[in-house]
Amino acid sequence: MKHSILLALFFLVSACAYEGPRVENMIPVQLESQLKSTVEGSKKAGIETLLVYGDSLSDPGNLSQKTFGLVLPHTIFYGGRFSNGPVWADYVAAANHWKLINHAVSGAFTYSSQFPESLVLDSLPEQIRESEGDWVQYNKSSTLVAIWIGPNNYLRRGGIFETKDGKTKPAIVEREVTKTTTDIEATILKLYQAGFRQIMLGTMPELGGINRSPAARITPTDESLFLATDLHNKRLREVVSRLKMIHNDLNVKFFHAFEINQKTYQTPKDYGFTVLNKPCFEGDLRGKFFGEEKFCSDPMGYKFWEYLHPNSMMHCHYATQFLSDLKDAEWVGGFDRDKALGKCKSIRDLVLKTMAESKAKVN
Repeated sequence: MKHSILLALFFLVSACAYEGPRVENMIPVQLESQLKSTVEGSKKAGIETLLVYGDSLSDPGNLSQKTFGLVLPHTIFYGGRFSNGPVWADYVAAANHWKLINHAVSGAFTYSSQFPESLVLDSLPEQIRESEGDWVQYNKSSTLVAIWIGPNNYLRRGGIFETKDGKTKPAIVEREVTKTTTDIEATILKLYQAGFRQIMLGTMPELGGINRSPAARITPTDESLFLATDLHNKRLREVVSRLKMIHNDLNVKFFHAFEINQKTYQTPKDYGFTVLNKPCFEGDLRGKFFGEEKFCSDPMGYKFWEYLHPNSMMHCHYATQFLSDLKDAEWVGGFDRDKALGKCKSIRDLVLKTMAESKAKVN
């Protein structure tokens, strides 16, 4: 305990000593409420709580907290999130006036992590184990469970998917996809056995062609990642079809994350993006800049905050897709997608205005 307190004090002092740019100087107050006026009848299906399991695309700051800010320091990563503002779950919960319980941890696999990573990287099974003791307190009929996980199973496996000369080994990719989606299916069944009946399952965004950090370890080739993404999303659909045949009272719907991500690549200007191939923050997970200590001049125009991870405006678009999928599932009464799109795109100007005001205060 004494050691933990000393570590916390060390990182607090380090944060105070930091003199570079700060992410909080660009984010307007209560940005997570941006989509509040876009949803009608958020209690139509009786849902009051959003329970989230996942990885860095959903992490509300859990990994940062577990590492006392050594990883994902709040000066660079908003509240310890892998972004420069609220993530999709923050926007969704605020829009619906739902309680948010978020167990997602950056770096999570669908299977148990190995020591020493297991000390801080809670995999999907570990997220379930650490939270299932609280399930008895939840009203299952008013809880929507969101599961969005998978990329780390492919991105963090080094070169196992390729031969020495860089050719993809389809059988190895397929084996990993089978294991990953089997893990997700097992998690859904465990939630079902505990009494949860409403589940939103996220499709995986395209991994092929993603940006690579200069500090990254060996990552699979784009060919392997394109294949993994395609197989993963096809297998998820098979999983859902199989579960519905076995349990007709289990209501699993898709959060079409792959689809909205593709649209932002195909017509980026329609979503407010101008730069797709480089991040606004060029540095590592500890907040260390690779070059000059400065962010880009248009933080929301750059789709990616960090090499692999989207900015908060993209998370707003993810939230818009999630809300649209909620409407299609009839879990909310209504949703104005066009209005939400405008609200998300307006974040860009709100951030530029906030940055200008912060700069004026300093001067």
